[in-house]
Amino acid sequence: MTTLDAMVDPDLRTLIDSVVQAHAGNDEGLWNALVELGLSDLTGSEERGGSGASWPEAAALARTLARHGCSLAVADSDLVAGWLLEQASAPATQALRGVVIGDDEPTPSAAAALVERVVVVRRAERGWTLSDVPVEAMDRFSDGEFDAYPVGDDVVAAARTRRALVRAIQVTGALEAITELTIEHAQTREQFGRPIGKQQAVQRLVAIVAGETALARAATDAAVLAAADPAMSARQVSAMVAVARSCCGHAVDPVVRHAHQVVGAIGTTREHRLHEFTFAAMKLRSDGGATRDWDAAVLDHAIRSHPLSDLELSPISTSERI
Repeated sequence: MTTLDAMVDPDLRTLIDSVVQAHAGNDEGLWNALVELGLSDLTGSEERGGSGASWPEAAALARTLARHGCSLAVADSDLVAGWLLEQASAPATQALRGVVIGDDEPTPSAAAALVERVVVVRRAERGWTLSDVPVEAMDRFSDGEFDAYPVGDDVVAAARTRRALVRAIQVTGALEAITELTIEHAQTREQFGRPIGKQQAVQRLVAIVAGETALARAATDAAVLAAADPAMSARQVSAMVAVARSCCGHAVDPVVRHAHQVVGAIGTTREHRLHEFTFAAMKLRSDGGATRDWDAAVLDHAIRSHPLSDLELSPISTSERI
């Protein structure tokens, strides 16, 4: 059990697992159950109808959903959209929400995973404004029909960081599902009278899958713990999230490639779920920037955290090169 897992009440974790499993493949039933149990708005303040939980509990729910292949946007609705509404002191109403920040982001479809409303953040003449718009009314949003609440640059930056962390949590959930399927196949699939997991080549592939997944999970959990720590500055949290997204981005390719090598052609058929999770991992990784962008963000944070005078920038002699 990781440090992050230990912070989540075992009864809550059991409840999350049982609810998600009981409604597998039924997004509407799952959403209704989450609302009824107070899991749909975990981190919202109790004064606004939320459950007053924190990042560890929300991460447990988001990761469990991803591990079961559920695309219901509960984490976005709670950790990003709900948080934005609370920061702007906008009225709170129960709904599954998407988020659009800036003019270049796509609008969630009215049919996309039961999304009912969209929190739209747009740049105004002075700063930013936020509006809570019914998804079916997004085509007329520019008409100024909906209330606009001012929000600061720091709030918008924090919202982007929170959404990036949500994607890292979801990626690790998908990677863990891939790892479990790969190990299960290696242990049960027999060739020449013995499980293929007994072959050294297969063991190497499984070890890479498990190792990359564990690294991505560790980096993401560290970022979640940082986000949950009020003593951490926004810049520190942003740096930890950048590291998590970088690790997740680099983990996806080897995990997907080697998992499909182990499972073989059946992993791309309807009879096996591997392709569902490998596709989800690749799709989630690309949301919010390419891996090279997160690598650059990590480098930028590293440079900014030290004065240039403290860095060794002198050329390396030929004899010192590795």
